Amino acid sequence: MLKLGRINARNCQAFSRREMLQVGSCSALGLSLPHLLSRAAQAEQKSARVKSVLLLWLWGGPSHHETWDPKPNAPLKIRGCYQPISTAVAGTQISELLPMSAARTDQLTIIRSMAHGMKDHNQAGTVSLTGSKNGSRASGGVPEPGRVRPSMGSVVSFLSQDRDTNWPAFTAIGRRCTVSNADLRGQTAQALGAMHDPFRLEGFDFDGGVPVPASLQPLGDVGSVRLDDRQRLMSALDRWQRSVEQSGAVERYDDLRSRAFDLLTAAGAKQALNIDEESAGLRDRYGRTVFGQNCILARRLIEAGVRFVQVNWSGNAEDEQQGGDGGWDLHYRLFERMQDRYCPVFDRAFATLLDDLKQRGLLDSTLVLAMGEFGRSPAISQIGGREHWPFGYSVVVAGGGTPGGTVVGATTFDGGYPASRPNHPVDLMATVLELMGLKRLPLFERDAAVLGAPIPELIG
Repeated sequence: MLKLGRINARNCQAFSRREMLQVGSCSALGLSLPHLLSRAAQAEQKSARVKSVLLLWLWGGPSHHETWDPKPNAPLKIRGCYQPISTAVAGTQISELLPMSAARTDQLTIIRSMAHGMKDHNQAGTVSLTGSKNGSRASGGVPEPGRVRPSMGSVVSFLSQDRDTNWPAFTAIGRRCTVSNADLRGQTAQALGAMHDPFRLEGFDFDGGVPVPASLQPLGDVGSVRLDDRQRLMSALDRWQRSVEQSGAVERYDDLRSRAFDLLTAAGAKQALNIDEESAGLRDRYGRTVFGQNCILARRLIEAGVRFVQVNWSGNAEDEQQGGDGGWDLHYRLFERMQDRYCPVFDRAFATLLDDLKQRGLLDSTLVLAMGEFGRSPAISQIGGREHWPFGYSVVVAGGGTPGGTVVGATTFDGGYPASRPNHPVDLMATVLELMGLKRLPLFERDAAVLGAPIPELIG
């Protein structure tokens, strides 16, 4: 084991951001970053515990005070009107708004000490999905220096290229995320290539169920009974190529054509979308909501072998009263709406998802993450809401062989800042890759390095 000051170079997967910066001072010893990475790449890899990841992306920023980190001893203007309740784990309390989750805390790891420095939705979302602020842009602002890094799902897709599955390794359910008429940066593969962009499903709709995307429909005059005729299918795709060329996306064509062909010819690819196959009782338990039914769809995709499934709570971070489509950005009337809608919908779907995965023997191999881009401020505003707050908030992890019944870190008395064990989103991303047994070294060649350190409590 090599010690360089505070650097433990036993395994490059465990480099912290500070340690990576310190490597530059090692040249006097004849050691360079490539040398260290080469040594680390030869280290024995832990066997993968996780086959798939299911990210519940709670776009808009849920309040940790009203969910995972209540502060009952704080002044009223901080603690709010809801009480903590006991859970399945002695000594661990969460908000009374999450009673079903409380009964399952023995399966959860609650990370109460997540933190970063970006208060804008778009910037915070970029940091949370990519682990880096590079290229992030606040609404109406100038982008941060550097190129936007790939999303967590795209990184998993890129590092899982040798895994064979009918579906693309990264599938996103729900609308593309935006706020203030701008796309959230960090939702795609960026430098890793278009093949690792998320395959997008619009998700559940009350009128039409789960629509089958165009890439799973027959092309033009090529009927479904003729899809096994490769030459005719390729002719249809060649016609599609001309429209792609006209759109200026020529460099993406080969990857997209390959994806379309794989999906069109995959036996039963569309079957995973048919949530009508599920019993009415199970669908009721998830909740007859868009989020609840999308969680069923996510579970079906996990069963189909998809490596990374992301369920977007909403497409816009803002709630309907601010012009959005139901995001968690509750600047006013937070308490009524958390009680009447947001928490009951989430609690029911999340708890049922864990039960469903466990009953099907999938929870041990599936890592479930529930998180937003930040939390909410300690102080309650004069209009009954909480403001953006990235300086201390909570993320919840379940499954994938993680210990359960665990709380990582703590925030200060007001829930404002980490009081112990601070963790950055890049550390969570590093943890995901570690649990999946994916080597991070190839990411350096694509300017997509993940420089966080895995969270020890989750690795075991």
